[in-house]
Amino acid sequence: MQTEMCVDSACRGAAALGYRVVLVADGHTTWDTPVIDAERIIAHHNRLLASGFADVVAADEVTF
Repeated sequence: MQTEMCVDSACRGAAALGYRVVLVADGHTTWDTPVIDAERIIAHHNRLLASGFADVVAADEVTF
């Protein structure tokens, strides 16, 4: 799923509905753009969503 589209929207929407959101920091991706590379886009959204929209964790920290 594309970080700055589907992932961002799903996290924000779920948080707005009162769900506890857990985002796997290394579990989403995107493409480079002419302005910024994918790695920076992902890092930016992980930081942004961690500030109130989701608990951002690495894949090896996820437990069920």
